[in-house]
Amino acid sequence: MQAVTKETLMTQLIKKQRLDREFAWISREFKDFHTLSDVEIYNAESYAALHLGYHF
Repeated sequence: MQAVTKETLMTQLIKKQRLDREFAWISREFKDFHTLSDVEIYNAESYAALHLGYHF
């Protein structure tokens, strides 16, 4: 019984670590997005133009 409990706790710890890494990656990747409209794909050209200095 102890071995099963220990194995379960170890499995849960590994899953939590993986989930924490995923959330950390998401936070880093999307730190510049503040609203839903920042993420929408049709704004990609405007976003690129703004940050690259192009004007339409």
